[in-house]
Amino acid sequence: MAAMAEGQRRALAEAFGASSSSDDDGEVGYGDGDDHRTLGRERKLTEMIPVWESICEVNGLWLCREFLSENEQHWLLSSIRQEGWFNGGSFNQAMRFGEIPEWAKELAGFVREAVCFSTVEDQPLPSDLLWREPLFDQLIVNVYEPDKGGVD
Repeated sequence: MAAMAEGQRRALAEAFGASSSSDDDGEVGYGDGDDHRTLGRERKLTEMIPVWESICEVNGLWLCREFLSENEQHWLLSSIRQEGWFNGGSFNQAMRFGEIPEWAKELAGFVREAVCFSTVEDQPLPSDLLWREPLFDQLIVNVYEPDKGGVD
């Protein structure tokens, strides 16, 4: 079990970057069974000032570093795995249009909060889009194996 947790930590670090969290005990208390449990935000946004960076090389692309804590990353990966989209091993992308899963709606709420509490003058989402319900009605999920991702 410890080897599996360490492997997950390495995969998370590779996918999302190193975590600054030091209080993780290595166990994740969600993701068992078929239900998609909601996480709720671990950190108050007053404790975490979102910093959005515009990536000038790609028009419209924004990055918010350390957007998800390590536990939130575990929750997100667990939720995606529970969808079963990648169980066959032959697919590396899933697209959904219209009704999106509950975990994706919760993640969209995290995005809305991070944009609203951002300190940058230019915003990643225009205000007319920011207050739309649902915020997002489509998603794409990609799986990148080590050394086979989209970055060279």
